[in-house]
Amino acid sequence: MSRTPAPDLGTAPVSEPPLVAPGASAPTGRTVWVLLAAAGLLGVLVPLTLAVVTGGLSIPHNDAWSYSRIAQTFGSDGRIELLGWNRSALFGQFVVLGPLARSLVVQHLFVAALGVVALAAVYDLVVTAAGRTRAAFAVLTVAVWPGFGLLTTSFMLDVPAMAAIMVCLAVGRRALRNRSAVLLALSIGAGLWGFTIREQALAAPAAVLLVAAAAAWRSRSRRAWAVTVCAGAALGAAIVGFELWRQSYGAGDPPVVAVPESLTKVGATVLVQGYFVLALAAAPAVLLVARPWRWGRGALLAAAAAAAVAAGAVLHFGRQGFFVGNYLDPAGPYWAAGNGRPPAIFPSPVWTLVVALACVSGVLLAGVLVRQFRRVDPVLGTFVALMVLGNLASALSGQNLFDRYWLLVLPPLLAMVLAERPERPATGSPRPTAARIAGKVPAGAALAGLAAFSTAVTAAGFAYDAARWDAAEAIVATGVPATDVNAGLEWNGYHSAVGMSPPGSWKFPGNRSCHLVTVGQQPDRAAESVWTYRPFLIAGTARLWVYGDGCPPPPEADESVTTR
Repeated sequence: MSRTPAPDLGTAPVSEPPLVAPGASAPTGRTVWVLLAAAGLLGVLVPLTLAVVTGGLSIPHNDAWSYSRIAQTFGSDGRIELLGWNRSALFGQFVVLGPLARSLVVQHLFVAALGVVALAAVYDLVVTAAGRTRAAFAVLTVAVWPGFGLLTTSFMLDVPAMAAIMVCLAVGRRALRNRSAVLLALSIGAGLWGFTIREQALAAPAAVLLVAAAAAWRSRSRRAWAVTVCAGAALGAAIVGFELWRQSYGAGDPPVVAVPESLTKVGATVLVQGYFVLALAAAPAVLLVARPWRWGRGALLAAAAAAAVAAGAVLHFGRQGFFVGNYLDPAGPYWAAGNGRPPAIFPSPVWTLVVALACVSGVLLAGVLVRQFRRVDPVLGTFVALMVLGNLASALSGQNLFDRYWLLVLPPLLAMVLAERPERPATGSPRPTAARIAGKVPAGAALAGLAAFSTAVTAAGFAYDAARWDAAEAIVATGVPATDVNAGLEWNGYHSAVGMSPPGSWKFPGNRSCHLVTVGQQPDRAAESVWTYRPFLIAGTARLWVYGDGCPPPPEADESVTTR
């Protein structure tokens, strides 16, 4: 690469503070720090506090029962023992912890720290296009994504992968602007680490390399081309080597291709539900910048088309099934990890408002994206395209997709949205007060609403997990083996002898449901006990029922055998 300064491949930095209308007084740096502090508080510190209060910091959550247990085994004796519920790459997340991986608390604190790294990288991604205040606003918007608090306090792969991806993209853009081979290597290294956590992270270094190759082709620089080719070859070799090593371990859970009967239906569902998940998360930013009364024909047509899709989605999916689910569900986050579907914990009016916000934001987002299409940063645009295509391909091959898979697309999307600038009034004409607050009030309301909703989702997740875990531990305290208690996916998997067999089957050899902890009452059976808990920790009422099936003692515990 040439040593001469490179032109900026992204949007040039702006000097105007973004949340202030032209002509208004510029906010001080204090606004930026307030927004960033709020992001750290709502996205990391509040969830950590809830985890400590409920005991959630020391128990596994959702799919992370497998990841945590694999990490603990590695931290204890250096062995890597897979458990049949570990479809993602995973290794890069626990190997870096070494002996510290034996502690569930350390695992969760490690992910929380990576959540802070991810948020810092989001700021760097957005600040170039949108300025400091809007970049801080984007960080806060990511932090209040419903489910982000739960993901930053569990050993799930989403936040560590997000941290690696955001760092890869942020450093990669700097490498392209400065034509720096060193920064390019660091960017590819971060992306490779992300790939060893979750394979979808490959989209980040691939986007950086594709844009670097395009720039080298245009400049006809042999050195730039050589550096790009070498970086791509090194990445490819590392990926192949890692995959060969990873596949050498047994009890993995590789994806099984099962093509759906209707590819068109599945593809449309994935794109529509994914779009409105992102629209909900990006609502504060969209409402801040959208001025549909100033749009041209193209943006208005896109918004009209999005409105038609939103109406069709509500009619087709209904309010309860409007989002793809996992963390966004009226019954609470990842309710399927337990036994039975809990009653809806979010009142119908609240859930209707959430769906309505997603629809309104989705309509406006379509217009904003049309207006911004020609000004999209090439690295971020390429990454978003690869992620959307990757998610679509996964769904069309029969794999399940969840709302949290779209979280990785949110920061680049916010960079695109917040780069939108309001039109300046004519020179010398005062800007009406109504125009000044046109975006701030709805954006602030959406942000506050999402923050409250996200905190409720986080509290509900911890309450549900803690209640099931406490009920199971109370049963074990009476002398019942942990493998004779069925308290849901996390308990069953974490206490099983060998994990799942066959992989991905939800079957735990050796486990028995002698005592079932469930959210569904069974009128034809007498419950051993009933547990009452607050689904929002300080509000609401929910119940768990414990049923006993009277399992006979296992052979090794036969009463005819004299024990010492």
